[in-house]
Amino acid sequence: MSTSSSSIAISLLAVVMLALGYTFSRERTTQQQLYDQVAQLQRQMNQLATTTTTTTSSVDTAHPEHRFLPTKEQDERSLTCTCDMPSGFTYASDFGVIGDATADDTLALQAAIDSASANDSGGIVVIPKGTFRIFEPLIVPAGVTLQGQGYGDSPLAISFDAGASTIAYCGTDYAVKLEGHAASLRDLAVYDWPYGTDCENIQAAGGVLVEADAALVESVIVSNIFIYFFLGGPALSLVAKNSAGIAFGNYQNVRIRHAKQGISLQAEESSFVNSNSFLAGGMSGGGFEVGVIAQGPGACNDNKFYGMFIEPPDTTLTHVYVSGAKTNVKFHDVRLEATSKSLDKPIVIIDDSSYGNVMNGLLGHTHVQANLNRNPDIDLMSAKSVGMDPAPKNLYWNSAFKGFNADDRMMPGFSLVGTNAAITILEDSDEMLFPDHNVIDVDYLNYGGAFKLMADITPKAPGHDFVTFGVYARSSVPSSISAAMRYESGNIIASASHSGGGDWEFIGMTALYDKSAPYFYFSITGDVQLTAPTFIYGKTPAIPGASLMSSSGARMSGTLTMGVTTVYPPPDATQYYWVIPKNSGNIFLIDTQGNPSRSIIRLNHRTADRFARGTLATLMFEEAGTRVKNNSYIKLKNNADFVSGPNTSITLMAG
Repeated sequence: MSTSSSSIAISLLAVVMLALGYTFSRERTTQQQLYDQVAQLQRQMNQLATTTTTTTSSVDTAHPEHRFLPTKEQDERSLTCTCDMPSGFTYASDFGVIGDATADDTLALQAAIDSASANDSGGIVVIPKGTFRIFEPLIVPAGVTLQGQGYGDSPLAISFDAGASTIAYCGTDYAVKLEGHAASLRDLAVYDWPYGTDCENIQAAGGVLVEADAALVESVIVSNIFIYFFLGGPALSLVAKNSAGIAFGNYQNVRIRHAKQGISLQAEESSFVNSNSFLAGGMSGGGFEVGVIAQGPGACNDNKFYGMFIEPPDTTLTHVYVSGAKTNVKFHDVRLEATSKSLDKPIVIIDDSSYGNVMNGLLGHTHVQANLNRNPDIDLMSAKSVGMDPAPKNLYWNSAFKGFNADDRMMPGFSLVGTNAAITILEDSDEMLFPDHNVIDVDYLNYGGAFKLMADITPKAPGHDFVTFGVYARSSVPSSISAAMRYESGNIIASASHSGGGDWEFIGMTALYDKSAPYFYFSITGDVQLTAPTFIYGKTPAIPGASLMSSSGARMSGTLTMGVTTVYPPPDATQYYWVIPKNSGNIFLIDTQGNPSRSIIRLNHRTADRFARGTLATLMFEEAGTRVKNNSYIKLKNNADFVSGPNTSITLMAG
């Protein structure tokens, strides 16, 4: 029995077993009915076997160069089929390619690609090993893959004797153009061919071009490609123009050696090049103007580079250049090196209009030139450059909503703009989301537009370009609250509003703000409860529930609790030299051990025990009679000694 008829018998036997299993599950099925069903299935199996034509497979020896891929006969179906479908792969050798580095293979290669595109043959065009000279660009349309046998045994130069497939371009255009969804290029080398009198002094415009012209191009794949010696333009270029877009492409192990530009991403006005991924691979060698360049004026953002190396010894411009208000790149675990670059020249340049760039990995030389306030996720750090994060300080100094005066409708730290809302404090601690943070209840009165809650004074921070702010809100009214602010353009923008689902939701936003006239508020148009507002300059996650003090100062509306430490008298030999412990708080209870008639002439006379200048220390006395003497070490008001009374205190400041 042939392989095909065996498969049919096994398949039908499986059907029989399924039928048996189904039959046994029926409680009322009789044994005779079971026999009848089996007999019926046996007749159907015999009938199918007599009407099926079978074939045997054989080894295709016509194309030994394709030994690593299925032969045409192996790829054909075992059963005959009257349907009109292309079978298997498209073999370029069937179209007359030669690949001897001398013949012109342009027409033959393009014919194979066109056959795959026309659905006359399989969509994967297989190129055998060899060097295929072409004089016009190869156009790879949607759904077609140009598949070689690899690019040889060296990532540094073309290996002509290593079983590789090399496209050797001799012309002034791009060597290969991918035009359409899911067009693919795999396992080959692309070379700006310099040999022969007909190719001397001819320089290509670039290597591989993914182009979208008045159309959308998605899901292009370029994998395991070596692009070599394109000194007249980009080795790999993605260009969208005339309201077009390039998105969701996948570029794996693209190895670039010697080029004017390594990878170029360009979106013209009203077009976009977004969300493409570049995995591993990299570039090295000479002749580089720039390694990776991404530029607008269209949207050219969220293009991600993972584990790539960019290490030409030098570049005339820079290794990475990003330009445009709608442009950014995301580099993860990249390696940037420039062993011959002057130390005063940046290895990365981010134009001031660009923001939201992400870069981390190894920075081997020189530095990054960028506005790090607009790009806080640039974390490339070295002896020449460092990243920067905003300070995590909540500038709403009364974020706990303390001290509300219902009679005057005033709350420290906030302005309540409008009379169209009644405000109460929920005293029940069970309502609190965060410890000691009050919840305010805003009863919107349905007139006069939005009620606004905003800071009474917003400190300016011209060193920052972004702002992050928000508040926890609970409401059963859809769109009851949103965060709003003046954007850097001068327009008012707003966050997403509350869903009205009755649960706590954080309502907030992060955006570039207008430094000349900063304006931030919460717009309330429905009943809502609020707690734990937060305001931070910089692009950073919000920190609700925290109201931090810093070295730049602090204001508090809640309770400040400080540590209290007991201090005992010194030994008799140094009975006037008292020591209060450092780093144990600021309030000290003086225990005179039953002898209050003691004197304090010096505090912390040893240098190691002294407090920092400006530190406050309060000495508390339960008994009367202890004297703190005014002298050259302790300067007291009116140059008079302090003598304690029952439950008295004196506050000193370290000088």
